[in-house]
Amino acid sequence: MNLCVVSKGSFTKDDYMELYNFFKDDIDKYTDAFDMAFVKDGHVMIMCNVTDEEKFYALFDDPKSKEFDSKFNSTDTVYSLQKVE
Repeated sequence: MNLCVVSKGSFTKDDYMELYNFFKDDIDKYTDAFDMAFVKDGHVMIMCNVTDEEKFYALFDDPKSKEFDSKFNSTDTVYSLQKVE
């Protein structure tokens, strides 16, 4: 499933990269394509093709993610994408 994840909060790029690096190996296991773009501090967009939705979504509920969300008032909005033909 192709997804777009938009994360917003009071984090910096370095803060977000620390979280990403913590989960990088898991993200690699549960996706076969992953691109991340920093719009500005506190605003990140991710485009990915998820191969194991259950395990990928579980990353959002991991205590490390919850701690990050609380610390930086971060929210994630997930969009499902379909190819327009």
